[in-house]
Amino acid sequence: MGVWIRRLIIIACVIALIPNIFSFFSGLTNELPEHIQGKVNNGDAVLIDLDKKVNLENDEILFKYLVLAAEETSLIFEVHSKENGWSFPGSVFELKDKQGNTYRGTGGTSSGRTWGQYIVQNYEPLKEDVDTIVVGFEWYDRMFQTEFSLDQGGT
Repeated sequence: MGVWIRRLIIIACVIALIPNIFSFFSGLTNELPEHIQGKVNNGDAVLIDLDKKVNLENDEILFKYLVLAAEETSLIFEVHSKENGWSFPGSVFELKDKQGNTYRGTGGTSSGRTWGQYIVQNYEPLKEDVDTIVVGFEWYDRMFQTEFSLDQGGT
């Protein structure tokens, strides 16, 4: 009788873990959010692959994409944190161009994953003649600045 009770408990635990298992494997994909992928597929947005890592103390920031659309610019990045217990302040990034224009953040989304955070931060649309964008970060005593060329073409 005890063997059957143990097996039922194991089966119940596995069933309870099914959503976590799906969440884990969906976090391993590098897909764009559906609404952004739709804009890119329709030709309403240009997708620029950034693929750049920046180490910031206990965090590794992986800049993935910059999406240029008429209504907004989206910076998509991942934060892989080695420090538990805090969320990365993704809205603290400042977007500028070489001409001195600063682009105000208009919102964004963040989703927790098993490895950290997946963040889509939205900004005002870029001006037409911009060929390089500068991303700056300053949070207390932590800071960095990195540049991305927009002449890479879209995918």
